[in-house]
Amino acid sequence: MLNWDKMEQKYEMDRHFHVTYCEDGYDIEGSAWKKKNGQGWAVLFADHFHDLGPSDTAEDIVIFHYEKDELDVEEMNKLFAKWVNEVLLPRAKDKSLYQYQEV
Repeated sequence: MLNWDKMEQKYEMDRHFHVTYCEDGYDIEGSAWKKKNGQGWAVLFADHFHDLGPSDTAEDIVIFHYEKDELDVEEMNKLFAKWVNEVLLPRAKDKSLYQYQEV
């Protein structure tokens, strides 16, 4: 869950977008937020299922920084896919939690 007070201090609230990984039956989403003062972007992921961050909480954590001022959506999605394949899925205790679920 995002802490909106912290978010407003660090990021431009009107400049964010969603990054997605939809391959091999997975449906995984993060969000990229423009840092204030032109310092690039931060990509956040909701850590609901494992302890990927410094504490065992269900808070969004910064998974990587994109230091370019102008966003390249295709490049950002490739970086997110790399993180999913190299960090998230190898550490997942139950990968089915990230698979697409029909509602």
